[in-house]
Amino acid sequence: MNRFCLFVLPCVLSVSTLSFAEEKPDTADETRLPGHRAVYELQLGETRGSASILGAEGRYVFDLEDVCEGYTLNERLVVRLARDGGTVLTDYRLSAYEAEDGHLYRFSTETEFNGETGQSASGNLSVEEESSEVDYETAEDISFDEEVLPPLAHIRAIVDAARAGEDRYAATVFDGDIEKPVFYAVTRITSAEDAEASDTIDGADHLHDIARWNIDSVYFPPGGTGDTAGSMPEFRFTAILYENGVVTDLVLDYLDFSLSAELTELAVHDGGC
Repeated sequence: MNRFCLFVLPCVLSVSTLSFAEEKPDTADETRLPGHRAVYELQLGETRGSASILGAEGRYVFDLEDVCEGYTLNERLVVRLARDGGTVLTDYRLSAYEAEDGHLYRFSTETEFNGETGQSASGNLSVEEESSEVDYETAEDISFDEEVLPPLAHIRAIVDAARAGEDRYAATVFDGDIEKPVFYAVTRITSAEDAEASDTIDGADHLHDIARWNIDSVYFPPGGTGDTAGSMPEFRFTAILYENGVVTDLVLDYLDFSLSAELTELAVHDGGC
């Protein structure tokens, strides 16, 4: 179970059709993300429709290491949701390696619900220019007749699009789940020059005097044609994305309800080439 769909309830948000050419920046391999550890405190944002969520609290930790030939990534998302009828504690963990060129992504995920193991997944994503293949360790392999971006390559591509002055970016993105391995992600990009990182963030100095953008990413089930007409989104997030890959003002929107994620700690690691 991936971090995007841990809490997905029936969708109630209507999103208008998006249409644009899928031109990917040519500089994706040039953007390096500095290793860093970001800690976010989570709380309940909005509830909509018939959502039975009464409260939420938790923590999300994103830990990235630049190991020169690629990156290692560890994530942990722990959320306690209070619902009508009880409380659910979800604990999601990811450990991954992504090659610098984005052509190899090794991953292992595990999710627990109230202390009991839920779904786990591990394997390799191999990416070519016009095809991709996932070799799962405990599930059937799956292939795609298109390039599928692993998570960090997706972040870097959005940064490159923003640097180039593009106002949106779209790609098929891999998230490690067995039942829903890929999403078609559409990201709107706008200027955030006037946004300032809060001084309450431990390590806010790493966010001063660098470029930043507002991003609004909507995740659809893949359609194979890049056309989202008639599709219902499954997840959405908004944030301020900094040129170094750090995000602030993060909102994880599960469509029936949302979680606000406030960056509280940021540390930059030594490493890289």
